[in-house]
Amino acid sequence: MAPDADAIGDWLNKDPSDPHEVARRYDEWARSYDHDLDAWSYQAPAVVVETVLARMPSATSVLDVGCGTGLVGRALRERGFTGRISGLDISEASLEIARERGGYDSLEQADLQQPLALADDIADAVVCVGVMTYLPDVEATWREFARVAGPGGIVVVTQREDLWQARECQAVVERLEADGTWTSLDLTGPAAYLPDGYGGGPAVGCYYLTAVVGG
Repeated sequence: MAPDADAIGDWLNKDPSDPHEVARRYDEWARSYDHDLDAWSYQAPAVVVETVLARMPSATSVLDVGCGTGLVGRALRERGFTGRISGLDISEASLEIARERGGYDSLEQADLQQPLALADDIADAVVCVGVMTYLPDVEATWREFARVAGPGGIVVVTQREDLWQARECQAVVERLEADGTWTSLDLTGPAAYLPDGYGGGPAVGCYYLTAVVGG
């Protein structure tokens, strides 16, 4: 049985980060996830896809970290992207739906709180949409994204408005700039994310960050 959307909303508001709990919740939610997010006017996948296409129109590969049921990959295909799209997610049930609905060249299960089992410099763009809520070590995570994208690649992420402050994300952006890991291209926010909240609750805002690896 699919979980009640209000119960899911209550859980999301609690800043969840235990990977086993995240996997269990998303496995249970997978079949109704797309419907619920549509009902909540979820805007982030479309915004991030437009950012990737505008900032790197020559991209031939995208890694979608925390791809879930595949909203970003399908949005890229709908916009005409013909390159390689790879996805990682902790929820096997969500990955199965992504496989069913298409758009991805490869999909693998991964605990995203651990270093990614991927080589350096393998994607023109690394995106992480609606997932940083579950990844509390922001700096380690963003350094991994930069490593996988490699010099000249771009990283596009979202972070919930409240967690941007609580996890000192601005300071992380600045440290990665100071040591030459990346150069910030755009930082927008607080911006629309879930304008209808988690199912009729207060609106939830986010920050959209785009950075190019190196300078």
